[in-house]
Amino acid sequence: MRRTRLVHLTLAAALAPSAVSAQTAASAQPAAVPVAQASVPAVDTSGPVSAPDGSLRYVFGGGTEPLLTCRPLYVCDVILESGETVLNLGIGDSARWVVAAAQSGPGGSTPHVLIKPTMLDIATNLIVTTTKRVYYLRLASASNAPNPRISYSYPEEAAEEAAARALEAKRREEERASELPLLPPDQLDSNYSIGGERTFLPSRVYNDGVHTFIEFTTLPNDLPVVYAVESDGTNQIVNFRLRDSKFIVDGTPSGLDLVLNAGTGKHGHGERRVYIRHK
Repeated sequence: MRRTRLVHLTLAAALAPSAVSAQTAASAQPAAVPVAQASVPAVDTSGPVSAPDGSLRYVFGGGTEPLLTCRPLYVCDVILESGETVLNLGIGDSARWVVAAAQSGPGGSTPHVLIKPTMLDIATNLIVTTTKRVYYLRLASASNAPNPRISYSYPEEAAEEAAARALEAKRREEERASELPLLPPDQLDSNYSIGGERTFLPSRVYNDGVHTFIEFTTLPNDLPVVYAVESDGTNQIVNFRLRDSKFIVDGTPSGLDLVLNAGTGKHGHGERRVYIRHK
């Protein structure tokens, strides 16, 4: 027993320096950074929503990668944006999944990707390239697939289209304004009296029956506010379009006031006003 104990003590003594060295080396190593602390870019984490057509609708480019769960030997549908064309279909497991492109709508304008798993409890991924974008999807098969269709919304494209429509509307408005007045010069109504503040007095006022035009020889440095004055003395601010050195006001009110420093009273520069009245 004494010899056995001696052997144990000798072995422990021999191992002790190694253990201490290993502990010292371990403490000298920098601590591993948990994966959860890694810096990741912020993404849109909003999930899909149920669309009116019964599909599960994802935001294209959002933070949630679409997952399509299909029932084996049943066809599922991925609905893409109308107007784009499918170029390629790349699936990870082509042996147990069947994929094909299809079209619907007038002239086949709406592209679809039809997907069918042949076995239960399998998963893979799908990449769809089109003439407009690239789609990345995860696929899974299950006996119960509540959403056999998915579709997409495209908020960035919708915003671009809205901006383009606004730009086109502005262009049309400017084009329409460039065609004014609607009457030849000899038929314009110039029967106006003009008075008031001389520093921004217009040189001419006239109307074509639809618009009132206020022309300046030189535009004032500060553009005045335009008020339409009714026959009973009431007034309200009206918008105008500026073309060259001319204000174009929709309508032909009986009076117009051009006002700078409205409501400032008599102190300082005070309120300055030009009076335009139809005779």
